[in-house]
Formats: sequence, C-alpha cells, structure tokens
Amino acid sequence: MGNNLLLFFGILIGIIAYVALYIGKGIQKYAIEGFKEDKTVKSKHSGIWIFGTILTASFVFIQWIPLTLFHTPMNLIAPLEGIGLITLLVFSIFFLKEKISTLELFGVILIIAGTVLINLVAVTPEELQRVALNLKAFWICLGITSGISLIAFLLVFRLSDTLTGVILGLAAGSFMAFQTLAKRITDINSLALIFTFVTFLFAILTLGFTQLALAKTRANIVIPCFTSASISLTTLLGIFVIDEIIYPIQIIGIVCIIIGIIGMNIYLSRTGEKKVAEEEASLQIDLEQDETKPKEVHN
Repeated sequence: MGNNLLLFFGILIGIIAYVALYIGKGIQKYAIEGFKEDKTVKSKHSGIWIFGTILTASFVFIQWIPLTLFHTPMNLIAPLEGIGLITLLVFSIFFLKEKISTLELFGVILIIAGTVLINLVAVTPEELQRVALNLKAFWICLGITSGISLIAFLLVFRLSDTLTGVILGLAAGSFMAFQTLAKRITDINSLALIFTFVTFLFAILTLGFTQLALAKTRANIVIPCFTSASISLTTLLGIFVIDEIIYPIQIIGIVCIIIGIIGMNIYLSRTGEKKVAEEEASLQIDLEQDETKPKEVHN
C-alpha cells in the first residue's frame, strides 16, 4: 500500500474514532436529558444511554487501527479530536436543539483550519514505520504526569470545585495522551503485549479522572481542559518519547485547534451558567408561590 494511501486511511479511521467518541457522549447526554423530562420510559432512555456508552468505548479499539496497522504518527492523529468536538456541536444543534453562536462558529473554523495545516506535511515511509522508543523519557514524562495527577486527586476536597475540575480535567486529558502513546508503542512487537495492558490501564485512569472532574464542575469547563491537554501532550510525547518529527506549520495548526476548542467552550460555559441561573430563579418563584398558597384546614 502506498505512503499516501496509508496516511489517508490512517487519518480517515482516526476521524471515525473521535466521531464515535463524541457522538457517544452526545447520545449519553440525549438519554439523560430525555430521562429528566420523562421518567416513565426508563427502559427506553437506559437503552439509548447504553448504546452511547458502547459507542464511546469503541473509540479505544478504533483508534488502535491507524496507530498500529497504518503506522500513522500520533501528531497527525491526536489533533483530529477537534473534529470529534465539532461533531458533538452539530449533534447538539440538531438533536439537543441547542443554538450555535458566532464564537462557536469561529472556533469550528479554527479547528478545521488547524487540522488542515497539520495534515499538509508530507510524511515519508521511514517516518511511518519508525517507532524509536526512549523508555527513559517515557518514565520521566509518566512520573511527572502521575505526580501532578496524584496531587490534584489529594486536593479534590481542598480547592474550589471549578479549580479542582480544571486540574482533574487536565489530568484526564494527560492520561488520554498516554493512552494514545501506549497504543502507538504496541506497534513494537516485543512490547505489544505489555503495552496492550498499559493502554487499558490508561483508559481506566482517563475515565476515572474524567468522571471526578465532571462531578466537581460543568462539562463545559472540563472538556476544553481535557481536549487541549490530550492534543498538546500527545504531540510532545511523540517528539520526546518515540522521536516523531513535527514541523512549524503543524505547531501552528495545533495552536489553532486549541484556541478554537477554548473559544467554543467559553460560549458554552456562559450559556450553561445562564441556564443554571434561570433554573434557580424558576425554582425560587415556584417555592414563593407554594408559600403564598392558602393552606387547607382539615376538621
């Protein structure tokens, strides 16, 4: 199979992996919102939620294909997560009936532009096949990330919910980056088995820290932290741990994607706060109305 064809299929399957991940998240949200509105059809909403969960979990296996079978460099795969985020936005507009703002549209354009810039670089066959693992760099990077994540976990009950959510979101995104790295290392035959188990370990840590982060603060704060950490750290790990080559135009593309992700979620965060405020105001009005109602006197 030719070099260009390898890259094409690698990038295509990488996009499918992230689309599955974020559509799965959207379906889970759709099921939860549906359950809130109508609790009488619990089995229906549970079935939808399970389908979303299966779709989300399929990401772990689909992402493996371009990284090992097609030898696609991590610095081409990781930024495709921005495409997944755009898919979630489109899903939210058509199925969750949410509106899109100018800022979100600007973020979408930046993400698409960044993805195009990253994939403009021609990758040689030697770069596709080479995985020059530097185990010392791997353990140093893992030690630093694990140490910061452990401190974040210990500070869960000491910092404000928002700050804790941000730190845990960054930690979850970092473990996502190590998950991607571990999949790429399974391309080395002698390390394939052990790093398969390592991949699942990082997948569990990613899920655990994500759930902790979401329990502390809103998804609109956690998602940009998670995605930005995942994309940027994956790129750095590719350079320092497996000697991948990155070009200046790709760095510009990654910066565009991260700015686009943050821009999209600034608006979502503001609308989320507005929605919460409206719900609290509505609840307060209902309570006041209940208090003013005349109480029935029973003989």
